[in-house]
Amino acid sequence: MNNFFNEGRYNSFPYNYNDMTDMIGKLTYFKEFDHSSIKSISFVMRYLNVYSKDFEALNDKEKQRMIDSYPTFELKFMVPDKRLLNFKNVIFDGVDAKLYHDQITDSKFNSSDAVYFQIDGNSELPQKILGQHLVNVENVFNIKLNEVLFRALREQQKLKITLISHDNVKYSFNIDNFLSKDMFNILNKS
Repeated sequence: MNNFFNEGRYNSFPYNYNDMTDMIGKLTYFKEFDHSSIKSISFVMRYLNVYSKDFEALNDKEKQRMIDSYPTFELKFMVPDKRLLNFKNVIFDGVDAKLYHDQITDSKFNSSDAVYFQIDGNSELPQKILGQHLVNVENVFNIKLNEVLFRALREQQKLKITLISHDNVKYSFNIDNFLSKDMFNILNKS
């Protein structure tokens, strides 16, 4: 198993959370698939604990900066293939989400009223190294969701997500909606 996805995974229980006294709280979910073109999915939600001692010690400007930057939502996918891949788009079945291409600060991305996601980091591999390889490649793909998209996905009964590679090959999975679980309802708590 790739250690990259072990974060937040204990005793094969798919959900995990950190100490509730930390200033930045983290809830995670991890799932491996046996019969899918996507090997695994990992979800990390980070939120601000305004009741922590560290937060209370900040000055007003620092507090506002932290409030503007959280919560954050990230999905990570592992796609095994005999090819090295870039991914150029994601389709969330039942939700009309748009790919946000511009560089944007966390606070602007989070405060947008539009349903956005952003491809994070490793989607810009050089064209000359993409394609067939002699061994299986574990392609890791990360996306960030804004709060509007997270809320829209929480409303779905099932999650059907399709990743689209640089050469238009589609990788899909369909699972029960783990985002609708009570533990991810942190946004409605005061």
